[in-house]
Amino acid sequence: MPIRQEVEPVTYEELLSRVRKGGGRLSVKWVTTQVVRRYKWSFPYSGHGYAWAAQVAGSQDDLMLQLQTTDVGMDKDCGFPYRGYGFAWEAKMAGHISGNEVALSAAKVMRERTWRFPYDGFGYAWTESMSGTCGDRLTVELRTTEVGRSRATRFPYRGYGFAWAAEGTLTLALQGVS
Repeated sequence: MPIRQEVEPVTYEELLSRVRKGGGRLSVKWVTTQVVRRYKWSFPYSGHGYAWAAQVAGSQDDLMLQLQTTDVGMDKDCGFPYRGYGFAWEAKMAGHISGNEVALSAAKVMRERTWRFPYDGFGYAWTESMSGTCGDRLTVELRTTEVGRSRATRFPYRGYGFAWAAEGTLTLALQGVS
């Protein structure tokens, strides 16, 4: 489902021109505007928490960035005794930068496991970087600079850890410019 544009679109040629004026690169800071959290458990006591950034948005001058997660990666692990760790991350994102389509795939995912006495396990995962394209002449790189975290517990001994990409930078670059 495409994200509805509420800003004046910029033509692809104008976007290319702005990237060229920036020395072949243009960066846009973004923040997460919607987080999804899911709770699951398995017998006998393991809790698995999953969270991801469902939507992010940002702006630079009059360019508006809007992305949504289109595919979520999920995994779970167990530790002795009864510790469950759930992991979720943004596997693919798609959206627009002022009307120009952007498609991204996860390039680097981070995972952490912690626990609390006696049995609660907390799994955290987030996408640290993504790469993709904007049209046929621009590459896109998304970097996470801040990670959001929370955790919850439920009786008996179920721990749920949540982490998501909270803030970062999306960089447009002319193909061939590194």
